[in-house]
Amino acid sequence: MQKIITKFYFDRAKYLIGDDFGNEAILKIDYKNSRFTISKTNPLFKQKVTLVAKRLIVKKHNINFSDRIEI
Repeated sequence: MQKIITKFYFDRAKYLIGDDFGNEAILKIDYKNSRFTISKTNPLFKQKVTLVAKRLIVKKHNINFSDRIEI
């Protein structure tokens, strides 16, 4: 069977990130341009969210995920 979807890239995403201490932040990632923004939160939590953002960009920037779609 021929695959219908041959290109599937992350462009922009928005995540709500929180911890057990009640800290929350909105993380917006622009995968296409390898940039991110984090909503206002305390500095220590912001450092942790920054690490998450950098790892996500490395994992998803310019990666074609079409082989993971079962269509």
